[in-house]
Amino acid sequence: MDVLFLVPPETVSLESSVPKALEGGKGYYPKLGLMYVAAWYERALGKRPAFIDCPPEGVSQAELLEKVRVLKPDVVAMSIMTFNLLDALETARILKRENPNIKICLGGPHVNLYPKETLNLPEVDFVVFGEGEKIFTRLMETLEEDGALSDKLSSINGLGFMRDGEAVVNAPETDLLDLDELPFPARHLVDVTRYQHIIKEGRQFFTIQATRGCPAACTFCDIRKTKFRERSPENVIAEIEQLVELGLDDLFFVDDTITINKKFLLRLCELIVERGLKFHFKISARVDTVTPELLKALKSAGCYRIHYGIESGTERHLDYLEKGQGRDKIERACKWTREAGIGFFAYMMIGIPHETKQEMLDTVDFAKRLKPDYAQFSICTPYPKTELYFRMLDEGIVPNDYWQTFAENPSADFKIRFWNKDFSEEELRKLQDECHARFYRSPAYLMKQITKLKSWSDFTAKARMGTKILAQRMGV
Repeated sequence: MDVLFLVPPETVSLESSVPKALEGGKGYYPKLGLMYVAAWYERALGKRPAFIDCPPEGVSQAELLEKVRVLKPDVVAMSIMTFNLLDALETARILKRENPNIKICLGGPHVNLYPKETLNLPEVDFVVFGEGEKIFTRLMETLEEDGALSDKLSSINGLGFMRDGEAVVNAPETDLLDLDELPFPARHLVDVTRYQHIIKEGRQFFTIQATRGCPAACTFCDIRKTKFRERSPENVIAEIEQLVELGLDDLFFVDDTITINKKFLLRLCELIVERGLKFHFKISARVDTVTPELLKALKSAGCYRIHYGIESGTERHLDYLEKGQGRDKIERACKWTREAGIGFFAYMMIGIPHETKQEMLDTVDFAKRLKPDYAQFSICTPYPKTELYFRMLDEGIVPNDYWQTFAENPSADFKIRFWNKDFSEEELRKLQDECHARFYRSPAYLMKQITKLKSWSDFTAKARMGTKILAQRMGV
């Protein structure tokens, strides 16, 4: 059987809490999850699949259809988030109109949350939930065999399929993968030069993942309190060497919190220096997981930016979100980061339940005091099946389980809601604009950026982003 791994064209957009001024400047990240599944499939079955990543390649639905006519895949596999479910379903409808026998298999974060609801959608034949590498490959092996198909499918944990018109969702797979057993993502199936980070650094960007899981308890996150696992430092280094050989010199470790195991990360940094690998990288971290020693090692290895989830400048809202970190820890970690010569990106949140306007502005002042290179002020949005969402349902802030309704009956007129008893959505949007303007217009921030400019292109990129934010604030 021929397989196509597909990232569908972006035709339907669910509005997010990212400021409108930044939406047009989004980058394109490689779909590492899907690339891992493709790599495992290729290694296990010895068959080279096709891989089309439509957004960075600029492939429209019509152009995709032409490509599919040439490829003639038997199975199309897509990894989806709730935000691009509608894109995946529209693509599936188009492909099935062209070839009713084509099988559609969906996996990814949305399917992990709503496996049965997704399987019940008429465009879907199979769902894979959990770590999909082995599960998808077992599905493909089974489809190529003869015999009692449904009986064999029933034995594959983490799989959902249709039997006599009924959705069958098997038990989840509980055996977690040894991450060192994974082949490196199937980057050879894509054009690696197509990908870019939202903040252009003038280097060739790509992503890498060294760990899975996060033990933190943040209520707004759908992977809270999940088992943390890391690859061996030697395994990660082997992949980095591959990437550097490809000319990819700006890497983003997309791990949720790569700094959980300091011993692992210190050894990784040590190996980077020992091997003389010349590249730049950025990571995401919690402020309570960094130390001066670790930051010094990261800087020596080439780390130039850390993405910190700060969220709020008020203790009561940090507690409400169960961040497990107070203002003192935040300020200390940011100070250490600056002293190590590493820049950082502060992710902030406004519109948290019961938050006043003054507290939102206090969060801006707190962010300014931390002196990050960039700050993003998102509007608190309760995402599907998070602890925050269930809490807001219990408190009556969210009146009904509208994510469940969307999962069962996805509609193009669906709108993501912020749900706040004290502020309307329009008021929250205006406050978000004000927060960004207050942060980026501050004289201290502007002077800092001027002193850090590296080139004319660096200046124009930052000026363009700032102009968008200020223009939005002034309504032009």
